Amino acid sequence: MIEIMQSRLDWCVETERYEMAARLRDLIIYETTDDEDFKHQYYLELLRKYAPETPEFYERMKEKYSL
Repeated sequence: MIEIMQSRLDWCVETERYEMAARLRDLIIYETTDDEDFKHQYYLELLRKYAPETPEFYERMKEKYSL
């Protein structure tokens, strides 16, 4: 799976799709780490980075945690 993501990342860079390449890079970093503490902190960092782009994320969190 990681090899496929890496080949798509390479393709995104070659075709100048840098935003998608950055997202794939973040996903590869997250998926390939074994350190659970790092993984948890990185997940929270990714949420802060990408959640503003998905308004429905906040609605789901509101419902899930009764905020």
